[in-house]
Amino acid sequence: MENKNIYDKIFEKRCAVCGQKYMADVYDQGECSNCGWYNGKMYSEFPDNVIFSNLISLNKAKQLYSDGKPLKPDLDDFLEAFEFYGETGFEYNNVGFSMFRNGESGIEFSWGPEPNGTIYFKNKEDFV
Repeated sequence: MENKNIYDKIFEKRCAVCGQKYMADVYDQGECSNCGWYNGKMYSEFPDNVIFSNLISLNKAKQLYSDGKPLKPDLDDFLEAFEFYGETGFEYNNVGFSMFRNGESGIEFSWGPEPNGTIYFKNKEDFV
């Protein structure tokens, strides 16, 4: 008997954002090739929360899609993800940026590769 990987995309599902078909694994997870949304049960259970691997909420993604806009996070989405996970990152102009909690409320903001650097902020308000 052949062992199957539980993460193999084996089920056809409809994307929660655009309604197009995508292939899902046994956990209903899979990326939509039409709109780029990463589908999964948790997004439907918490449609107003920013949850990895999407950096916007499901409800916001649906609204952006219906408005013909790209599914891109804004600063508030980014900060919500950071608050929840305690770390997050993004790429801009081929440079990677990362943010980590530093102590109780501090933030460490780093970038690289060369020239790379780190800036420390007292709290979220100081960062913004």
